[in-house]
Amino acid sequence: MTKTRNMTRRGFLGTSGQIIAGISITATVGGIAFRAEAEPKDFLMADGKIGFGTILPLSGGFTVVSQPWIHAIKYAIEEQNAAGGVKIGDKSYLIENPVGDEQYSAQGGLTAARKLMADNVHYSGGYVSVEAPAAVQGINQQQDHLMVLGITGKDLCLTDNKLRFYEYALAQATGPYMAEYAYSVLGRRKIGSIELANTWGADFYFSFAKTFEALGGKMVARGYLQPNQTDFSAQISDMVSQGVDALYIIMGDGPASAVALQARSGGLGTDVPILAQGAWGPEMYLDAQGKATMDGAVYPGVVAYTEWSDKHKQLNDKLYADTKLYLNNWFWHGYDPTKIVLWAMEEAQSLDPKNVVAAIPAVVEKRAAELMIKASGAIQTADKGVFLKIPMTIGRFNANADFANEPALVAVTEEKYVGFPGWMPEKWEGYTANPADGSVNWYPTMDELVALRA
Repeated sequence: MTKTRNMTRRGFLGTSGQIIAGISITATVGGIAFRAEAEPKDFLMADGKIGFGTILPLSGGFTVVSQPWIHAIKYAIEEQNAAGGVKIGDKSYLIENPVGDEQYSAQGGLTAARKLMADNVHYSGGYVSVEAPAAVQGINQQQDHLMVLGITGKDLCLTDNKLRFYEYALAQATGPYMAEYAYSVLGRRKIGSIELANTWGADFYFSFAKTFEALGGKMVARGYLQPNQTDFSAQISDMVSQGVDALYIIMGDGPASAVALQARSGGLGTDVPILAQGAWGPEMYLDAQGKATMDGAVYPGVVAYTEWSDKHKQLNDKLYADTKLYLNNWFWHGYDPTKIVLWAMEEAQSLDPKNVVAAIPAVVEKRAAELMIKASGAIQTADKGVFLKIPMTIGRFNANADFANEPALVAVTEEKYVGFPGWMPEKWEGYTANPADGSVNWYPTMDELVALRA
C-alpha cells in the first residue's frame, strides 16, 4: 500500500527534479536525464494572463454563501496582482479571474468548467455543491486542470484525483470532536438530526454518530432534507416524541433556519441546543427571529472565523461594501487557499498544475505565518491530490455580536476544542483506499482517531 507523506521543499525538488528554464533535470543511475517541460505560455489565456477561475452559484438563495467565497478568491488574486503577479524565472504574469455559474448542479458546474478549460484556464476554486465538483472531477485531470475543492464527503474528496487541492477540514476529523463536545461538555444523550441526503451529509452524520454512540449516547430520529422541502413539522414531532435533547442540523442557510424555527415552535425549546454544519454565518442572525431561534448554535469553524484583527476588519469592510454581507466560514474557503496555489506556482517555477500541486506542501510549510487560517502543513497523497492540514475550533454563534467589528462565532472555553486538527492522520487508510471499500474504517471514533495520531 502506498503511504502518504509530508512534502518539504527539499523533498519536492528531490522527487520532481529541478525545473530550470523549461527543462527538467532528473537524476538517474546513468547520470542526468533531460525531459521537456511545458512552457509557461502553454498555460496562459489568450491575453497572456494566468487563468484562475471561480465556479459558484451566481443567483438564488445560496448566494449568501457563494458571494463571500467569490470575493475571497477575487481579493486574493487582486493582492497577488498588486504585488506584481506570479514570477516565473525573469517574467511576471498577472492573474485573471473568470467566474462561472455553478447553478448548484452537476450540469451547471460542468458547463462552467468546460468554458474555463476552453479558454485555457488551468485552475479553479469554489464548488459549493456536491454534484458540480463530482461532475468536473471526471474531466479535470484530462485537461490538466487543478481543482481547489473544500466540500467533504468520501465519495467526492477521497476519490482518486491527482489534480485536486483539498483546502478544508474532513468530516472524519471534525465529527468526533463535535460528538464529544455534545456528550461530555453539553451533557447531551439523545440526538435528533436532519441532513442533506448526499455524501457530504452522510459523512458528517456518521463521523459524529460513531463517537457519540461509543460514549454512550443515542442517535434517534435521523431525517433528511427532501427536494424543495419547507415543512419539517413531522420530523420535529418525531424528535419530540423520542425525547431528543439536542438537534443536529447538517445543512445551512435557508433550510437550516426553517428547521430551527420549526423546532423551537414545535416543542424543542431553547434548552435543546442546536449543533450545526454547513453554511452558517452572520446572515442567519440579522433578524429578530433568527436571533431568537439560533443564538448559541454550536459550530466547528476555521480558526480565522473565531478571531478578529486589523486584517479581518479590512476584509470585512471590503466584503460588506461589495456585497452587503459579512465574513463567514465560506470566505475562508477562498482567500488563503487561492494564495497558496499562486505561491505554489512561484515555488515550483512552473504554471503546469502537476508541478504546482506538488509544490503546495512546501509553500504551506514555508509561508504558514502569512496564512490567516493557520494551516500547519499539507499531506501529499499518491493518487488523491493534496490535503491541507487546517486547524478547527468549535464555537457558539453570538447572535448579538457587532458583525462589522467582531466575529460571529465565539470559540468555546474548553482548550481541547480550540485549534484541533481538521485533517486525518497521514497513516489513515482513507487516503489510499477506494471509497467503496466497506472494509475501511471510514469513520473512526475519537479513541481510534487519537490512536491513529499517536
